Order: sequence, then structure tokens, then C-alpha cells
Amino acid sequence: MVAHCPLARSWYPPDVPPEPGEMRLDELAAAAGVATSTIRLYRQRGLLPPPRLVGRTGWFTDHHLARLRLIGRLQDEGFSLAGIGRLLESWEEGQDLSDIVGVEASLDHLLGRTTPLVLDAGDLVARFPAGVLTPELIQRAAAMGLVEPTDDGRVRVRDPRFLDAGAALAELGVPTDAILDEWDHLTRHTDAVAKRFIGVFEEHLLPEGWRDQLEPATVRDLAATLRRLQQLAGQVTLAALDASVAEVGARRLAELVPTDDE
Repeated sequence: MVAHCPLARSWYPPDVPPEPGEMRLDELAAAAGVATSTIRLYRQRGLLPPPRLVGRTGWFTDHHLARLRLIGRLQDEGFSLAGIGRLLESWEEGQDLSDIVGVEASLDHLLGRTTPLVLDAGDLVARFPAGVLTPELIQRAAAMGLVEPTDDGRVRVRDPRFLDAGAALAELGVPTDAILDEWDHLTRHTDAVAKRFIGVFEEHLLPEGWRDQLEPATVRDLAATLRRLQQLAGQVTLAALDASVAEVGARRLAELVPTDDE
């Protein structure tokens, strides 16, 4: 009987059987969302352990996939490949490779990232009032980075909170294109606010010479500090926004609804 890998796209000959959960190079690249040449580069740099070789076939595992995602995450945070290499070496001292599997989730938790939501296109449309979410609007949301198509024909929502808020505004009667207009306008302001808070982080909270001490504890401490700053920034921004909306809204309502004295 021919063995079959759950992550594979085809049946493999019995003389090169994969172990459960193993995948070939192209399958690993597809699962990680990177090019096969990128994986080869990481292998050359020593960032990725070798696969299990059977003849000329290399079999990769979920540990390799977790490592690739971790490398991508650290690059997004501004680490060089050399710095990532030092960090991974430090992380693995006295530890098994399987310990790396949980690192990506730990960083997500520390940095407060939300988990994307993957929906069938029909389920996405069903969350909004009938007829308001057109293919053109979905394409515009994709261009704005709010949603993206998946390889299996579904839709990945980057942050479910936007979906919930957008659907609620649509239920109130706000046109969907106007919701996207406001989101586009709002992010310009929030980007500016975020840059100010990150400036506070870099000027007052980032230890001098931290890159020279590139150890797991350092990364965890920095991520925890940034996460706390993110929480406080959210509280302060929400409080300021609440006060502004209340003041401006009350003033405008008074203009729209005349009193008995008028």
C-alpha cells in the first residue's frame, strides 16, 4: 500500500515513504508562504536544520515549518539573518528542536497579534446585510490589506475585529464603501499615533546596546514591554476618542435638534 502524507499533493512511490506529517521542499515552501530558494538560503546560513534524507529526497516536518515562520516573524521585527542565527543558537542551547514550535505563538501572544479568520466567500457575505457586500468591494478590501484570498478559494480576514465592526456599521445603515473610506482615512491618523508611541518606546524604553545581547530573554522582555505600551496606548487613545466623540457629537446634536427656546 502506498503511503500518503496529509500535507502532500500527490501519492508517493513505496520506496520513498514519508513519515506522518512530513513534506517535501515544495510543500514546505507552500505551507510557509516562501520560495524554495529562500529555504535553501536559510539552509546555507544554518538557520534551518537539514531534512531527513531518503536517497535524494529530503523530508521536512512541522518543526521546520515552525522555524520558517519564526524566521519570517523575526525579520518582520527588524532582525537581520545574522542576528536571527545568533538568537536561534541561543534559544536552542540545551533545548530540543521541538521547543521552537511554540515560539511563534508566544511572540504572537506577547505582541498582542490577533489570529486571522478564514471564511468561505459565502460566509463572509452572509455577515453583512443582503446585497451590500459586492465583489468590487471585496476586491477593494483586499487591495487595502483587510482580506486576502487563500489558495483553496476562501477568504482570510486579517483582523476579525474589523469584520465585526464593519458588519455592525452596515447593519446601522452605513454604506459599505463609506465604511472602507472611513477605515482608509482612520488608518492614516492611527499610523501617526502609532509612530509617536513607538518613538516613546525607542527613546525611553529600549535599552542601550540591546542588539549586542540578542538572547531569548531580551526578546521576551522587549516584546512584553512593547505589549504593555500597546495596551496603554490603546487605553489612552480610546479615552481621548471617547471624549472627542462625546463633545463633538453633543455639540452637533444641539445644532441639529433645536431647543424650545429657539
